[in-house]
Amino acid sequence: MYHPLSDPSAPPRVYRDTAPPPPPTTPLHRSTNVDVAIVGAGFTGLSTALHLAEAGISAMVLEAKQIAWGASGRAFGQVVPYLKRGHAAILQQYGRDGQRIVDAVGRGPSLAFELIDKHRMNVWTQRSGLLFAAHSPSGRRDLEERTAYWQQRGAPVEMLYGYRCADLIGSSLYIAASLDRRGGNLNPLAYARGLAHAAIAAGATIHTDTQVTAIRRNGALWWIEAGPYDLVANTVVIATNAYGHDLFPGLRKSVIPVRGHGFVTEPLSDNQRRSILPERQSLTDTRHLFSGVRILPDGRLHASAHGPLFGREHAADWRHVDARVGRLYPHLGPVRWSEGWSGWVAMTIDQFPRLHELAPGLFAALGCNGRGIAAATMLGRDLAALVRDGTDAETVFPVVPLRPLRWHRVAPLLVHGLAQMYRLHDLIDEVRFLRPTA
Repeated sequence: MYHPLSDPSAPPRVYRDTAPPPPPTTPLHRSTNVDVAIVGAGFTGLSTALHLAEAGISAMVLEAKQIAWGASGRAFGQVVPYLKRGHAAILQQYGRDGQRIVDAVGRGPSLAFELIDKHRMNVWTQRSGLLFAAHSPSGRRDLEERTAYWQQRGAPVEMLYGYRCADLIGSSLYIAASLDRRGGNLNPLAYARGLAHAAIAAGATIHTDTQVTAIRRNGALWWIEAGPYDLVANTVVIATNAYGHDLFPGLRKSVIPVRGHGFVTEPLSDNQRRSILPERQSLTDTRHLFSGVRILPDGRLHASAHGPLFGREHAADWRHVDARVGRLYPHLGPVRWSEGWSGWVAMTIDQFPRLHELAPGLFAALGCNGRGIAAATMLGRDLAALVRDGTDAETVFPVVPLRPLRWHRVAPLLVHGLAQMYRLHDLIDEVRFLRPTA
């Protein structure tokens, strides 16, 4: 399987050009000791470092590339109060802890927004909510059930139909959508850099261009090999998600890394901007594969679409996203796409995140399944609680055993076949259920 760290490209220019500079960092330049070593400077690792530093615990982050170089700097940018699967699946999966987890996940965006406010991060935040449109009859039923569930719990969630749905989306393609005011969207690279600034200000240390190649136990301590230097730590946190090497046996094989693809246009005209998502919610629908659309603060249309799931980075292929945007917003006419990119998403077999204690004093979290901004921030807080307390008494997600997938080697073939089936189902639903737009 192609290794994600082999990708040569940086996060997209549209994020880099509009994000504040990262904090100054250097490679690890000497062997040293630290209370907690964190491998990976994405949302999970940086949230862990920030929460540890605020608790007075010495934390050092080691990053093979640059801050948020991986999935965190390439994400679509939605801050979502849901996991990949809904409340019913969580209640079934986690039993008596299920309701607590559902409620905590619902508060996930608030955690991210509170950190943004507290540390005065400039992250292009748009907090007007999220739109989820029905792409099929079953999708509409799911949205109606989910909306009713959260309304009963007092959440600001409502169903939209007819003209109201069309007005907020800026298109008559969909006949029903759910609006959830708890969520929002932002520049994910800027958010990660904001977490890094906050962690350093609280006392953490970050070393970039420092690839960890091995972690081994030596008595009561952990030795981390990072180039020519060794780092000795009481506790180690692996927060590399889909971008990790084989730092612990079986960890990489417990998730399936797949590529997600993003695209942005040149800035639209003022008239075009006013007609699309006028309240600046981002839009996804209930299809199986990537379907995000939003308007960035500088007037660009940003969309996700399916593309090659595995292998080396490909040149941007505009055909799928162009067809989707043309179907959704035909009044735009031809749009000028300016940039396309991809990043690796860590998928778990049941689509729930994983929190592991791999050995005494060695923790890991991964598998956000495309819900990384809020969920990974929560996982970082959970990891910090594990380091402090040693148990999952204070965590949202329970600590679970590591279970590598026996069929991991053939995962690309299986997932590719499943994705082809999903694309066919999505196409059939689009033809049967969605109405043509003029």
